[in-house]
Amino acid sequence: MTQVVFDTNLLINLLSGKFKLPESFRKYDRILIPAIVIGEYQAGIFDTRPGRENAAKLVEYLGRLTVEAVPVTTRTAEKYALIFKALRAQGHPIPQNDMWIAASALENGADLATTDGHFHFIPMLTVIVPGADT
Repeated sequence: MTQVVFDTNLLINLLSGKFKLPESFRKYDRILIPAIVIGEYQAGIFDTRPGRENAAKLVEYLGRLTVEAVPVTTRTAEKYALIFKALRAQGHPIPQNDMWIAASALENGADLATTDGHFHFIPMLTVIVPGADT
């Protein structure tokens, strides 16, 4: 089964209609939305005027059969610790929440779809940038 994790920026761009997923994303059987992404998204919508509409879009999006919200688990924490140590050794720190999102992708054996370039510093993580090569 092929899976992809959406980063917060990708989810925001999709739900706001700024872009649509390329056809190449049809290869994924499941789209995973980590709890961290849901939290970042919900925190952001409170600061916007159309917050209720955006919240409704998130609920609708997560209700689709191919989309699954994934929790933070002990295995996620173990992957986070490995990522933290690797990035510190490389001298390439990235935001804390992004390390948790990457840890969720690694835990679930999923690719990570994002437009944030700093995810490329994480070893063993397959990063997909929609539109870059599609």
